[in-house]
Amino acid sequence: MKEEAIPLIDAAALRPGRPIPLELVDAVDSACRGMGFFTVVNHAVDTGLISNVFAQLKSLFDLPSAEKQKIEIHKSPFMRGYFSEGADKSDGVLGDIKEGFDMATDLPVTDPYVRAKLPFYGPNAWPAALPDFRHVMTDYHKQTLAFGKDLLRVFALALDVPASYFDEKFTKPMAQLRLLRYPSIKYRPGMPIGAGEHTDFGWITMILQDDAGGLEVQSTSGAWIKAAPIDNAFVVNVGDLMQRWTNDRYKATLHRVINTSGRVRHSAAFFMDPDYTAKVECLHSCQSVRTPSKYPPILAGEYMDKRFLETTTFRETEAV
Repeated sequence: MKEEAIPLIDAAALRPGRPIPLELVDAVDSACRGMGFFTVVNHAVDTGLISNVFAQLKSLFDLPSAEKQKIEIHKSPFMRGYFSEGADKSDGVLGDIKEGFDMATDLPVTDPYVRAKLPFYGPNAWPAALPDFRHVMTDYHKQTLAFGKDLLRVFALALDVPASYFDEKFTKPMAQLRLLRYPSIKYRPGMPIGAGEHTDFGWITMILQDDAGGLEVQSTSGAWIKAAPIDNAFVVNVGDLMQRWTNDRYKATLHRVINTSGRVRHSAAFFMDPDYTAKVECLHSCQSVRTPSKYPPILAGEYMDKRFLETTTFRETEAV
């Protein structure tokens, strides 16, 4: 039997002001109905910027422990900053063998969402020892978010709703950028790994990875297949909120990271998630008399917050 492969999709035609080709819509729809993962090449994010992102994230994780602890995520009431191995539990049980850094749109404490103490909104924590880090990551976050909003139109058409349907759900999105470093390990079943088996919580995730490999996806047959690294490409996957929105038409797929390459693995995961206040309910195009809605309506942020509490220790803050 031929092994399943993660679909490869060329997004060169997906640019603002251009009509969206039906072939692109069909390719995304097919990938999401099947494996729930696809790899995007020729996207709109600047490749020179991507090189700078990898350079800066490597510099971040190479900082002395004392410097990283200055921006430790448990000190932030906004869940921003650096976290060490074990702080994140992808499978909800075992602490992952990875370091990370979380950031999102940099909002002042006077912002209405921040003043209301909604999770996922607030100011970022920046490493003082890396003067270019803030600029590079802010630019990358901005460009990736813009590309993610272009993808909203593709998904809308694939789901038989107007191209602008999801725009109002992403006016102030919970779009988080997570930088990651995974040491190489000797894999033993039942022991902690880089990232335990999990589905992502939100709409979609767009992952940049270096050439170390290690990302594995569960195929429709239940086998684990490797997401082969491709320079400057995004590995995109469906999250739980999209699965609920589409009444299981699109499936959030189990995946994990096992880095046995013999060297450190770096990646950058961009979580393209809707506004905290966005109402997630089954699309009319995804339900019928034969396939009624399986999930009750929820607020995106409340669902995301619940899942974060189940899988991280980030709320154990020292700050007030």
